[in-house]
Amino acid sequence: MARIPVSGINDQALQAFGSGVREVISGLDPNGDGRIFYLTQLIVANESLTAQADVELWDIDEATASDGDTTSRGKIIVGPGDTVQVTWGDGEMPFVLNCCASTTAGTVAIGGAFASGYLA
Repeated sequence: MARIPVSGINDQALQAFGSGVREVISGLDPNGDGRIFYLTQLIVANESLTAQADVELWDIDEATASDGDTTSRGKIIVGPGDTVQVTWGDGEMPFVLNCCASTTAGTVAIGGAFASGYLA
């Protein structure tokens, strides 16, 4: 299968996990397309000037998120008022269902997360 490059932003602010996870790339549906999404870059901006954002990545769909889920793919810490860029090598960060995120604090607003990668 050919690689299809994709990139985009979140169209909803990130929330605490118990309140639901949000797609990192709005409208991305690798599971529905029968593909796997490989995340290669993520840029996250924390608009809060007082609270650190602990952004956790999940391999789940927005609709299936629930407390106690064990599909975490990692955590990125973004200091108050800071922006962090993380890159992964080819094939290091696969998402089978969907690439979603939550945050414990801080403010990652609409458009505050930009991701790129490819579908294969």
